Amino acid sequence: MTATEPGAGGVTPGVAPRLAALARIVAQLGAAATMDDLTEIVTERASDVIGASRAVFALRDGPDRLRLVGTHGMSARLVRQWAIFDLAHRTPMTDAVRLGRTIVVESRQQMLERYPDLEDEAVERSSVTLALLEPASHEAIGAVGFRFDGRVGPPDPEVLSVLGVLGDMCAQTMLRLQAEERSASRAAQLEFLADASQALAGSLDYRETLRQVASLAVPTHADWCSVQLVDDGVLRTLAVAHVDPQKVALAKELETRWPPDLDRPGGVSEVVRSGTSLLVETVTDEMLVASARDDEHLRIARELGLRSAMSVPLMARDRVLGVMTFVAAESGRRYTPEDIVFAEDLARRAGLAIDNADLYSQTRRTAAVLQATLLPQELPDVPGWGFGAVYRQAGRTDIGGDYYDVAALEDQRLVAVVGDVMGRGVDAALGGSRMRSAVRVLATQHPEPDALARAVDRLMAVEAPTPMASAVYVLFDPGSDSLSMTIAGHPPPLLIRSGEGRYVEDGSPLHGIGTVARPVVNLPFGIGDVLLLYTDGLVERRGEGIDTGLERLRGVAEKHFRDMPADADLDEVLDALVEAVTDPDRHDDVALVGFRRVA
Repeated sequence: MTATEPGAGGVTPGVAPRLAALARIVAQLGAAATMDDLTEIVTERASDVIGASRAVFALRDGPDRLRLVGTHGMSARLVRQWAIFDLAHRTPMTDAVRLGRTIVVESRQQMLERYPDLEDEAVERSSVTLALLEPASHEAIGAVGFRFDGRVGPPDPEVLSVLGVLGDMCAQTMLRLQAEERSASRAAQLEFLADASQALAGSLDYRETLRQVASLAVPTHADWCSVQLVDDGVLRTLAVAHVDPQKVALAKELETRWPPDLDRPGGVSEVVRSGTSLLVETVTDEMLVASARDDEHLRIARELGLRSAMSVPLMARDRVLGVMTFVAAESGRRYTPEDIVFAEDLARRAGLAIDNADLYSQTRRTAAVLQATLLPQELPDVPGWGFGAVYRQAGRTDIGGDYYDVAALEDQRLVAVVGDVMGRGVDAALGGSRMRSAVRVLATQHPEPDALARAVDRLMAVEAPTPMASAVYVLFDPGSDSLSMTIAGHPPPLLIRSGEGRYVEDGSPLHGIGTVARPVVNLPFGIGDVLLLYTDGLVERRGEGIDTGLERLRGVAEKHFRDMPADADLDEVLDALVEAVTDPDRHDDVALVGFRRVA
């Protein structure tokens, strides 16, 4: 057959213009910026130039399968039928990939003889299928096939030669695009790790944070991401995120109705037992059948369309805390060992966050228990009085030295103290406890506030429970409807009468600087009056003047105590007041004690 004769393979009279057009197509391939561009050029444009009735572009999907990435002139039924097919299935495409060379079929009869298992469409035809070879290894990474309906015989050698160049350029362009995609993917992974790390470090509620991380992974890195934690020997699902909101329920059902059996070999159970990651580059139906617990389990697994998956252990201090699983489905993504490295990096960060959160929680629980033992277990029950107290630990694991106490004397008078020792931690808490105990003993001998404050000064000079401390001492005398008060370097108490608040500000220096003058303030205190004693954590905020905090406390207190019923629960009122006034960042402990004459 000559270049001027009608022939097979799309060769028609005037082959030179067609070769030139095909050469331009080859040049366009090199400039393709995306896989969509590449697919459109190699199927539609090339088909138009060479007169092909049909074009098929397929790439390797794992070691044993091919996946269609583009077609031209192919029915929707056939596209669905051949979306993914095994290399073991004999076709011109699979032969081209297995053998790494161009496959030419010159007629329908030859097609039937060489590929008897293919569906016969009863159309006279010929075809050319090009292997796409990796330049260095010469291994086939895919194939492009063109079919020519109504034409038989061998293709024109010159056209075949240019098609070979097209195949080479297609392979090179695809490898370039894949490299760019990997680079972009790595950049996206690094950005994701940064975002995930910020989320993990920004909260000690690791359960909610891990749910956020699972959602962040979808859809950029997975179509489906789940987090499971080991709880009493059972792997329980904490979070499930899916690219398709309608399939979230299916994914959750799969993991909750059929939780992994930690004694069963393989799968995430093996990840938990071994602490080793699991990569399934290609999920086959045989795998789904083998792992299914029953027919319903298999149906849901198939409906989710699993294509590729990886599971990595969440670990801390050589202990497996759980498993994070990434699944590819709708996207057609296939995970590789490089993806495992990324997932393990994320899992290490998540495991550390879980461990830190657990350690923080344990330390805070220990601190809270210690603090509770250092404060009065309950305030005295004295007729005619309403008492309330609130203590809130700062948003840290260290405990503070805030303390308070109330004691009833035999003559119906009341002695109250609220104080704060210098520093934080166990030493501060023990110092506060010793100060409270000392004041309780000293108050039996020196109940008057100024005498009590001077007695504490003498104690500090002889055997100081703490280097420095602030305190306010109050002696209530219901017999004379009055109180007396001495302030030692402490925030001013707030007296509320008839809904109006005023601060008592006649103070003196801190304890710990020697014996100094301790003035006493005498004030009337009758039925309905309220006195609030507190530590500085209630009114101080970073970057804000103390006067602003004091005015905020006064305004909120007046609102809460104005027209308050006599039988109101003072603890509840003080709790609401602290909630409204305290710095949301909780940089310091807060102690607040309230006193109210009710009869």
